[in-house]
Amino acid sequence: MRHYSRAEMEQVYNHVLGERLAGVGPQGIREQVTAPRYEIGSRLAMPAPDYRIFHYCFAEIAHTNILSAGIANGDTLHFMNTAVAGLVGDRNITVVIDPADGAYIRNQFRGGSITIHTAPIQIVLNIAGNEPDDGVNVLLHLSEPLIAAVPLPTFVEIHENKYNSTVPMTGAGQQAVVAVPLMPVAINNFFWGQTLGKCICAAAIGGGIGAGVPNEVSVYFQDDGSIACATDLAPAGGYQYAGHTIPTSTRLGVAADTLYFELQLAP
Repeated sequence: MRHYSRAEMEQVYNHVLGERLAGVGPQGIREQVTAPRYEIGSRLAMPAPDYRIFHYCFAEIAHTNILSAGIANGDTLHFMNTAVAGLVGDRNITVVIDPADGAYIRNQFRGGSITIHTAPIQIVLNIAGNEPDDGVNVLLHLSEPLIAAVPLPTFVEIHENKYNSTVPMTGAGQQAVVAVPLMPVAINNFFWGQTLGKCICAAAIGGGIGAGVPNEVSVYFQDDGSIACATDLAPAGGYQYAGHTIPTSTRLGVAADTLYFELQLAP
């Protein structure tokens, strides 16, 4: 019989109850705080008979919806080149900052990823953290070693942790929902965003979902984070799948709308 190490057991524990920071207490799913208590992106699994999943988020912009709606990651694309050559096995990489981004703060990219366009391409290496930029370059610390040398200059693309810098959906059609908050969230607060399980969101059209067409049970996010069924949306739109309806959408034998559905974003 295998005996698991303390580190392995802590990994399992953190996967269920979230990776809590040292010296702080727990945070409930309906609480928001101004100082983080968990690693951004930490996973919280609710115990039975509840089965919802939450991930720990940071609100870059206030989420003001009274009735919940999907929220997006507000980070933009970071396309850059390396500033220092890298060797196989290195766990640090220095890249030239993109002037359009402004300043990078310490650990802005922690839990995010970098893809390095070498041969072979080094795909989605996890970022353990980063130093503040010096006005020209930024040093990234990797959770895993480089598997190929990185000559100068090499094109890279960097992405934040998707649960960092969350923002409301703007309706511009260039965002994807990463979570659904259970409450309005103030700017710069930390909170648990729901990603899986029973959920309610504002309706995009009419009174809700489920009553329009028989067998219409698939639910999609609209550009503003509200929900609708496929028959309610423009056929040309590539809308994001949100989940499916749960109850039979009738009441007293008559078709009826609902806002209640099974959210299916991330386990």
